[in-house]
Amino acid sequence: MKRRRPTVPISEWKLATHLEATHEIQNQKGVPAYGCDCEWCFIWKHCLKDVLPEELQGQLTRVGVELEHPTDVYKFSDNENGSSIRVVYHSVGKILEGPNHWKRTDIGAMLMYSTIRENPYLSLVVFPQSQSLDEAPVLKNTSAGELVRIDFRLAIPNEVTKSNVPDLA
Repeated sequence: MKRRRPTVPISEWKLATHLEATHEIQNQKGVPAYGCDCEWCFIWKHCLKDVLPEELQGQLTRVGVELEHPTDVYKFSDNENGSSIRVVYHSVGKILEGPNHWKRTDIGAMLMYSTIRENPYLSLVVFPQSQSLDEAPVLKNTSAGELVRIDFRLAIPNEVTKSNVPDLA
């Protein structure tokens, strides 16, 4: 796999990334957030620099991810303090090491996110896209590696939204 960086960290994971192939799948037509102008895609673009730690932003950029163009973004809950969202990115390469992302329970396998920060909440899981049923970019050059899913669950506090997002009206 040419043009692969041997060990690029993303939190607790280490990835070998094929940069050219990763750039080819970014903002790909057909994925859920492609060209999306919904409320949460708009909010994410305005708030990501305040809710993702600078070190994590650098790590994602280093593996070739375009921060303003995730594969998917959606809100799954909210309360009086803010909203909880899921943000998904993809890279091409191979996971070299990291925590186990599956836990077996009485009701079956559960995807296990690693908590990066408690307040505002931020968690992450990195795993092969082949183990997910969710939509993903199409990888044409399979010799470049496998599709790697970088999946966040995080809280965006109301004050971050209010101070970063221009009026939607």
